[in-house]
Amino acid sequence: MSKSSEIQVASSFTARLLQIVLIIGLALLVWAVRDALLLGFAAILLAIAVHGVAVAIRKLVSMPKGLSLALGALAIFTVLAATLTLFGAQLASALSGVVDRLPEAVDRARDALESNPLGAAIVNEIEKFTSGDSNGGSVRDFAASAGGFAFPFASGLTTALLVFFAAAFITTSSDAYRKGFLMLFPSGIDEKIDDALIASGRALRKWLLGITVDMVVITVLIGIALWLLGVPAFMGLALIAGIAQFVPTVGPLVSAIPGILLAFTVGPMTALWTAIAYLGISQLEANLIYPMIQKKAVSIPPALTLIAILAFGMLLGPLGVLLATPMLVVLMVFVTKLYVNGTLGKEADIPGA
Repeated sequence: MSKSSEIQVASSFTARLLQIVLIIGLALLVWAVRDALLLGFAAILLAIAVHGVAVAIRKLVSMPKGLSLALGALAIFTVLAATLTLFGAQLASALSGVVDRLPEAVDRARDALESNPLGAAIVNEIEKFTSGDSNGGSVRDFAASAGGFAFPFASGLTTALLVFFAAAFITTSSDAYRKGFLMLFPSGIDEKIDDALIASGRALRKWLLGITVDMVVITVLIGIALWLLGVPAFMGLALIAGIAQFVPTVGPLVSAIPGILLAFTVGPMTALWTAIAYLGISQLEANLIYPMIQKKAVSIPPALTLIAILAFGMLLGPLGVLLATPMLVVLMVFVTKLYVNGTLGKEADIPGA
């Protein structure tokens, strides 16, 4: 091998090595700032919601895009402000009632369960789990400590404000941000990624519309059921159940726990009927309401959704769980459009198309 060939091989090896180091370094950087990227994704979701309202406004009345975006943002802000103004005090009181009554509810639930051997064994295992050791613990103490989350909640409000501001910037200059992102990719590939980004935005807009309708329906149904059963703080519990629909499968299951516990403050039979109500409405939502909504929105297999929630939760923590479904929507669009349709050359429907 000539000396020039050896130099070329060495240069090629060095270039590949630098590329590998750069990719690893970039991956580590992304992992280090993963929470910031997730919050950025949340801001994008909010911006897409504003764009969705703006599109609906332009369908009703012809107007410039900038004006429709401003009206869309104003509409969302007005709905949130009106909800907080009209129902804020009542909802805050109801949610406070949920927290205040949990210790008493846990005591009554434990007394009812401990009346038979199987129930006593279940209580013992739950207390071991909540205490984190084998010596047993107090579920009541765990419930009573719910009020100690004030500081994390305040921090969450600050984070929410940052997300709102970021969403405002993205909303007003979405094309500029998208073009800036595409500048990172070679010519030719950037066009395919741009198509996938546009398809993802369309799919997320439809998913947001569908999940919003679903959340409202579940809030109303759970609220009526708990009100008829005489469960305390039914408004706060209904709100919790509605918001929990944002995380399919897992959210509704978790939201049922405080409702059933509070029903024990009324009586064991009320708790039983409350559990039946949650189960019945959950089945109605899963087998009738949600499929009907998704026919007009984005259809996602329930098993795939559950796997995504578990996977993103393990990798990214609570934010990963919260944003698992919309991230799955984007992933499905990119995999279908770029890999299945583009690389494999197979025909497959684009989610949200």
